[in-house]
This record gives sequence, C-alpha cells and structure tokens, in this order.
Amino acid sequence: MMCMEHEFLRPLHELVTVARTGHLTEAAHRLGVPQPTLSRALARLSSQVGAPLLLRHGRGIVLSRHGRLLADAAERALADVGEAVRRIRAEVDPEAGLVRLGFQHVLGADLVTRTLRTFHEQRPRVTLQLAEGGAEHLAADVAAGNLDLALVAMLDEVPGGQVLGVEPLLVLLPSTHARAADTSIGLAALADEPFIAMAEGYGMRTITDRLLRDAGVPVRPSCTCEDLATAAGLVAAGLGVTVVPAGIAPPGTVEVPLDTEGVRPQRVVQLLWNEGSLEAAPVRALRDALADTVPTLLHSR
Repeated sequence: MMCMEHEFLRPLHELVTVARTGHLTEAAHRLGVPQPTLSRALARLSSQVGAPLLLRHGRGIVLSRHGRLLADAAERALADVGEAVRRIRAEVDPEAGLVRLGFQHVLGADLVTRTLRTFHEQRPRVTLQLAEGGAEHLAADVAAGNLDLALVAMLDEVPGGQVLGVEPLLVLLPSTHARAADTSIGLAALADEPFIAMAEGYGMRTITDRLLRDAGVPVRPSCTCEDLATAAGLVAAGLGVTVVPAGIAPPGTVEVPLDTEGVRPQRVVQLLWNEGSLEAAPVRALRDALADTVPTLLHSR
C-alpha cells in the first residue's frame, strides 16, 4: 500500500486498515493515530456515505455489509492510485522514467543513435520508446501527445520547434547517367526521367512534390518506397533518379547538387516537442541532449 500523505485518500486507507485488523485499537496503532481520532474519522466517512460502515461485535468490531462493499472497492482503488503515483514519480525522476522519441529513418541511423548512446550512458535507468515514420506523421503525433519528442527534416520550419541545422538536397543519379558529371542540375532537366519517390506522408515526398511542381515537372513517380536507402538502391540499379539529402549515395550512384533558378534547396532539421511532456525531467534531458549534439553531427557530415 502506498504512503497515505494525500488527505483525500486517508479515510479510505483507514477503513481498509480497520477491515484488515478487525480492531480499532490495532488499526489506530498501525496508522499511528489515537483511537478516538480514528473513530471520529470513520464516523465522518459513514455520514458521507449515508450508511453505517462498522458494527459492534463482542469486544471488537466488524464491517457492515455497506462497509465491506466500500472497503473492497477502496482497496482496489488505492492499489490503482498507488501504481499511478509510482509511475508518475518514475517519469519525473531525471534519472529514470520514460521518453517517447520519434524520428525519420534517415536521421535515426546516425544522428539519433549517436546521441542516444551518450544519453544512455549518463541515464541508464531511463526507458526509451522509439518510433520511426514520416515527418508529417511524427509532427502530428507530437502535437497529439502520442510522442514526447521528434526529430524531423522538412522543407520549411515547423512553428514551435527548434532548428538544429540544414541539409543540402541533391539529385541522385546512376553513375552511368549522362548528367552524372554535371556540377549542378535542375529538376526540369529530368522531366522525362523515371522518378523514384517516397510514399505519401514522408517528409522527402512532401519536399520533392513541391520542388517538382515549382519546376513545372509533373509529379508522376515511377516507383514509391518508404526508405531512402531503398530509393537510393533503386537508383544504383538504374531504375530511375531521386532527390536525397547529402550522404545517402551508395556505390553505383552520383550526387549532383540540385539547382532551382540559382537557389540550392535544403531541408531543415528540427527538434519538436510536446509542451505537456516537458513536465517530465527525462524528456527535458533528452531534448537538451539532442539540441546540443545534433547540430555538431550535422556540421560534420
């Protein structure tokens, strides 16, 4: 049973203790209160309920039918409240608790894993619940409170987050492509190329759809997938071209800087958080760790 420092729980705890001992004197001793004080508290509880909870039986007492009904319910309720309080205290403990972190796969392979390694060394008792997904879905989950934090990369800044850095966007071509040696390339020049796109809802899909529309190129993906590494592998196999952030190119491909009317597009890497989640110390700690570490890792790419 949890410690009953909460006044609204005390009368129920007292009733349960009396039910367990069957004696007011023993119950008062266990509770650390004078017997008259306990008797008055139980009388008040009986008055609030509207029925006697205790009956005299010889030199002791027994619970009435109504008292047994309330005591049984109170014992279950107190157990549930105790468990909830323990979980809350664990979550706000800076050295323990739970943090729900979402991120895009391409960011998790490097930025997230390296940050979490150091974070886990410093706070090994914190439980991490990780989720991968598209940028738009992750942002929605943070707003809804389904995630505490999310690391996303999008074309535009999301209000309420923290920008950690930017990544240039490149056209990924097969190394045998006729434009592989170009110093830059516009998407309009690739209008007739088979284009490999991410699935709907992923940040890179939103980015490429917008870039293609701005370049006057119809958005007609020849293939869609849910992982940038898979998309890059399809390019290496000669099945099309795509747009990627720097550092994705596998053997057999070439990264060519993307040029849109003299502007080099880039995506913004941001850290998002749910304001309510920041009440938990471990969430704040991981947010600060990501904010400190990710910019340096991005710069070193």
